[in-house]
Amino acid sequence: MTRVEHADVVIVGARCAGTAAAVPLARAGHDVIVVDKARFPADTMSTHVLVPNGVQELQLMGALQKILALNPSRTRYLTLHDGDVQICERFRPFSGIDYGLCIPRDQQDVLLVEAARDAGADVRERTAMQEVLWRDGRAAGVRCRTREGEYEIHAKLVIGADGRKSRVAAEVDAWTPYRASRNGRGFAFRYLDDPLGDDAPSAFQIFRAHGNQVLVLPSCPAGRTLVANMCDAADIPRFRADPEASWAALLNGDPALKERVGGAENLSRMRTTDDLSSYYRVSSGPGWALAGDAGHFKDPVTGNGMRDALKHGRLLGESAATTLHDAADLDVALRDWERHRDRDTISTYHWGNRESRPGPSSPLVREVMRTFAGSEAPNLSDTFNRARPIEAIISPARMLRGLVAALRAPGADRTAILREVWTELPMEISARRHRLLDGFRSTRPTATERDGWDVGTPPGPPSRRPAAASPETPETALAR
Repeated sequence: MTRVEHADVVIVGARCAGTAAAVPLARAGHDVIVVDKARFPADTMSTHVLVPNGVQELQLMGALQKILALNPSRTRYLTLHDGDVQICERFRPFSGIDYGLCIPRDQQDVLLVEAARDAGADVRERTAMQEVLWRDGRAAGVRCRTREGEYEIHAKLVIGADGRKSRVAAEVDAWTPYRASRNGRGFAFRYLDDPLGDDAPSAFQIFRAHGNQVLVLPSCPAGRTLVANMCDAADIPRFRADPEASWAALLNGDPALKERVGGAENLSRMRTTDDLSSYYRVSSGPGWALAGDAGHFKDPVTGNGMRDALKHGRLLGESAATTLHDAADLDVALRDWERHRDRDTISTYHWGNRESRPGPSSPLVREVMRTFAGSEAPNLSDTFNRARPIEAIISPARMLRGLVAALRAPGADRTAILREVWTELPMEISARRHRLLDGFRSTRPTATERDGWDVGTPPGPPSRRPAAASPETPETALAR
């Protein structure tokens, strides 16, 4: 006979979203079991970036003090270098926190696991989820496998926080996104000893040249730095085939970047990916929810993936904690949580889709960016800090100022600039329309999204499971 355990909640995945959801549930007195196939510390592909809005989530879940004990760099500025455009802004504080962090995931996530355990959650490593269990059309637990064998955990709520390749998403028939976009960029990064040492700027730096967007991110421990190149996805095979030659070509193509990190030593191996399609999956249903990348993923150029996983993992746990013992109330709370997550993330999703188009900055883009130069007050940095919607930061008035400057520049190709405006305008309109008018789980296309996206093959064998909820259209939203 299969051994059966009982819990209030079972969470699959013990990284950002899973531990953030576990903490408020356990603090509320619920019996929470978190399973993860990894043994921590364990690394994962990530930009690692948390700006102040995200760092406050570490504080809320009780992990920040242990993370600060690692002696990471506390980064207080954002800078951008794009040709003759230079921007330097100080981050807006959140909850008294005025700095960002960039902690390697093998160091960070083990402390998130400790925070979940400190709150009272039972976190089980080296435990793989095999399938979701069902009772009367509701998710009712999971079957797990360890080295010792298989067992079942029966629970009122199953949370999938198991990443882009979420097996929980496949089990609840939510694998195929109802909204997605192909990413034209790849991602190649490595660690190095910062050649500036103690003189390194307290800044997350962005270097844009020849279609590359290179992030230089002070990391952990202090003195170690992450350099991430977000390049054309077509360049990733070259980085894999000859990483050192590709690294040298990257530095030689941007004098400002070479001056910043060209003399670095103790370089780590290069890590790469071109599997970065952005998406929204249906993320709640009867007795289940998908948190973090399992339910929604946006391009890492926005630097918001971990922040959203932590914040909306926490909000999911808080929503479920007060409704867990009434199935009908729980399902309403889960749907409301998903609706709020989408409302909070949709502007950044569209921004990421636009930034993930490969190619150099145009004169129009540079002139719009130049409108942010000359002041350390938080403006452009608020796009990363999520203090305001992207549409309010890169506003029509600011874009008009940039357009006028681009058209007046000596030697400007006004025809090309106006053609670009004609291309960009539908993106501006449709992104705003989606946020303000289209409704929850809308499948109406937008101009920022690109076809050809791919989230891969669902993990695990097919199993008997109910159909996922149908995406809501604007018409059904109005009827409701």
